[in-house]
Amino acid sequence: MPANRTGLVAGIAAAALFVAVSTVEALTRPAFDLSRHAISMLSLGERGWTMVATFLVTGALVVAMALALRRLQPGRAASLLIGGFGVGLVIAGFFPAPRGQGFPAGTPLDLEPEMTPAAILHSVGFNLAFGCLIAACFVLAVRYRRLGRPGAANGCLVAGVGIPVLIVLGFTAVVPTGVAFYLAAVAAWAWLATIAALHLRDARVAHA
Repeated sequence: MPANRTGLVAGIAAAALFVAVSTVEALTRPAFDLSRHAISMLSLGERGWTMVATFLVTGALVVAMALALRRLQPGRAASLLIGGFGVGLVIAGFFPAPRGQGFPAGTPLDLEPEMTPAAILHSVGFNLAFGCLIAACFVLAVRYRRLGRPGAANGCLVAGVGIPVLIVLGFTAVVPTGVAFYLAAVAAWAWLATIAALHLRDARVAHA
């Protein structure tokens, strides 16, 4: 059981770390403008290693959380999907986002991001991560409903609908792209941390 609790705490730590680092970097990096730059672009430039490390570390921590969930609950779907979220983060960390639109500093403002092989793989990581996490929201919504936990189920449904809506709003520029993606990331991490906290509480109650 200690290993399971450690895995759940790892999920909460990953959420706090990713949101904290991306927020600080977005507010302090020269030439970075959240209204047009996605937070994954923070992996570029002189301080890009900070965001790269954040992607890799938080991805590994999420995988540890997924392994803990696999041991704690029946069924594999939710834990596999959350593990997929972690793997997607690692892929996004290994392969940087394309530079463009004035970032990193010194990049021409009129330079559109070029989809190089690395940028395509970064996009694959992004899509894998968020696709898996959104699917996990609906899988756990069904499970919590069956367990008679309507509050948790409704929270999963809100996250499962709200996160992709934010992403679409960003892609279509209805909301500034960077802002929409940042809010989607914060919502995703908040949901993940909440799920970890719920299972951590259940584990403590079961062994009290």
